[in-house]
Amino acid sequence: MTKRKVKIPKTPLTVGSVVSLNQLACLQPIELHQQCDLLEIRLDGMAGHEDTLKMELDRFKDFPLLFTARAANEGGLVAINAEERGRLLLSVAERASWIDVELASYKEMKTVIHEIRSLGVGLILSHHNFEETPEEFALQQTVELGDEADIVKLAVMHQSVDDFTRCTRVIQQNNRPMSLMGMGKLGAVSRLLYAQHGSLLNYGYLGDEPTAPGQWPAKTLKDTISALEPIV
Repeated sequence: MTKRKVKIPKTPLTVGSVVSLNQLACLQPIELHQQCDLLEIRLDGMAGHEDTLKMELDRFKDFPLLFTARAANEGGLVAINAEERGRLLLSVAERASWIDVELASYKEMKTVIHEIRSLGVGLILSHHNFEETPEEFALQQTVELGDEADIVKLAVMHQSVDDFTRCTRVIQQNNRPMSLMGMGKLGAVSRLLYAQHGSLLNYGYLGDEPTAPGQWPAKTLKDTISALEPIV
């Protein structure tokens, strides 16, 4: 295995997400650059089909891949323990540009994370709150817990316009790579706002259905973000 250098994005990217092998099989690599900058493959939706997955991945050898094996309590599609999620991530480490691991799982997956990072794979440490947007001090504490990450990712449920304010402040007050997004009815608006403020990874869906509440179709999100003026 050859160690690569982690390249932190300089400008906001669009991540296109797929959660099943059927979705992945329907993608055409030659068209993918028009739809997203980074392809997220949700391993929690493909557990038990690793051989088929590896054959599919051969079609995407020239496209940057982000692998996620999500825990069930943070939106995972099936209940698989930390050991199994670590095994899934290790099985695709050679293909990965990035991996995404929940902050809450960091301690129990630390050995696997360090092994994958030693290959030059970027680490996203993420936190998901499907109920609310915490107060600003709590959001800041979560960011600080992800100190080892190359990018810290926060996905929180937005209930009111006040949630925009506190999340925007968190982005502005942290001079470090971050990905931040709202979910729910206000989620779509938030993804444009936070991209303007420097959220580096902005998630849209590939296929027919979103993988989280408030997502845009990936191509629409990519086109819209590219037309936005950044807010400094």
